[in-house]
Amino acid sequence: MPAIWWRRKRSVRGIGSRMCEHSLQEARAKGFEAMQFNAVVSTNHRAVALWKRHGFAIIGTVPKAFKHRTLGPVDLYIMHRFL
Repeated sequence: MPAIWWRRKRSVRGIGSRMCEHSLQEARAKGFEAMQFNAVVSTNHRAVALWKRHGFAIIGTVPKAFKHRTLGPVDLYIMHRFL
């Protein structure tokens, strides 16, 4: 699955949730048994909360793997859920 990004000003419209729901439906329809995001930036609290609302859990952390433009190196989460 390609990376998912959207502009902050659009975040209140529910686009992320709709994209997630659609991706989960498509994955199920194609016979996948699970879905995993390998690089969720730990400081992106909205993204982490979004994926958790849709049943994803943090199953691992890659320390200081993302160079944040203001915070410097921050952790990446690996998030997973069964379908």
